[in-house]
Amino acid sequence: MITAHGGALGTGRNTYKYFEEMERHTEIEAVEVDIRRAGGKLWLGHVVVPFSKQKRIPMEFVFEFCKRNNKRVNCDVKARGMVADVVKIAKDVGALQYVYFTGAVCKDDIPYLDGAEVYLNNSFYPFRLSEENLPAIKEYVGSFGVPGIRGLNVNYKFCGERLREAVTAAGMGLSVFTVDDLSELEKIVNCGYDNVTTNQPLKAYEFLKKQ
Repeated sequence: MITAHGGALGTGRNTYKYFEEMERHTEIEAVEVDIRRAGGKLWLGHVVVPFSKQKRIPMEFVFEFCKRNNKRVNCDVKARGMVADVVKIAKDVGALQYVYFTGAVCKDDIPYLDGAEVYLNNSFYPFRLSEENLPAIKEYVGSFGVPGIRGLNVNYKFCGERLREAVTAAGMGLSVFTVDDLSELEKIVNCGYDNVTTNQPLKAYEFLKKQ
């Protein structure tokens, strides 16, 4: 799967322009949003939720967009304890099947996945991500017994090819972000990882066609 990073194609993160552009490109499989809480509701926001109400995008809009366009959505939660509320909104809209989580997901969030999927950032497990720690990481992640835990979400700049291949060889799914260097992107999209997030999704599809 290729996920268009929030703000891909020069549209700006968490903006209506981003969704308009993603709707235009039917080949794009997944979008990414950053989620924060303000005033008791969930909105899109990378660092903060926009002050202007006209620029605020509620989660309901995102899930309606995914249903209408048959696109998955990477829900990058920016704080712990948000999974349950995101899942509830997705279920109310009838869009839970489109959801996968990354970000500040913690162990207390896992019981609330309710069928949604997650790729875990390294803040989730109490080990440094390294080849020698992979057995312990796999055991820790597996101890939750939740099929929705698909694997790990890693920054490609801090997780080299050898380590990425070791993760997949250990039987864990792998989501890689945010790959914008075109030579690296061409190499990584052809590695068969579960997901690659990029600001250059159209280039990523071009590289896939060369397989």
